Amino acid sequence: MRSMWGRPAILGTVAVLALTAQVLGRVASESRTDLAAAKSFQQNDEVALAIEHYRRAIRWSFPSNPYSAEAVSALRAIAMESEAEGDTAVALSAWRSLAAGLGATRFLFSGSDPELEHARDQIARITVIHRSAPIDANLSAEQLVADHRRLLRGEISPDPWWGALLLSGMATWVGALALMARRGFDAAGRFLWKGAQGPLCGAIVGFVSFALGLLFA
Repeated sequence: MRSMWGRPAILGTVAVLALTAQVLGRVASESRTDLAAAKSFQQNDEVALAIEHYRRAIRWSFPSNPYSAEAVSALRAIAMESEAEGDTAVALSAWRSLAAGLGATRFLFSGSDPELEHARDQIARITVIHRSAPIDANLSAEQLVADHRRLLRGEISPDPWWGALLLSGMATWVGALALMARRGFDAAGRFLWKGAQGPLCGAIVGFVSFALGLLFA
């Protein structure tokens, strides 16, 4: 019976699962730490620092992250309470931090986020209410809101699809070259076309994917 060390597929799967668990554990730990720091700053009336750490807690994202959801609720509450008290600067900062945190947690198949859209609506609304730029003097409130929403909806780089193509292409490229070095040469160092043909094609495909991702991401 072969041991696990003799089964590269099983060994690779175990390594990937272990790495994934380690990354998720680190993300959860950092999100929890930033959330605790934000609560501490908020209790000490250091609202600016609290907003910053709530934003960081959101950015440490993973599926069903309870710390991120709590940070979103806290930022929303800060924004609404600050505006009710007349402190629009803090309210705007909270909404912007909420939008920035959610905007940084994009996935390949993530659709429109209602919380993110709501935060953008509030940013546009508050900015228009307290407009100060002379160039905006002749524009209606509706026009300004539409302009701000258009700017806030602008594309954010890198594009997740092209970014994924870049990373997968690089992995394929490097992996194929390593495989070619193993199969494409004999013990004397002579090149073997039959063994190198498949890995070489894989390396070319990987390089092209990497280059396209690098160009369009």
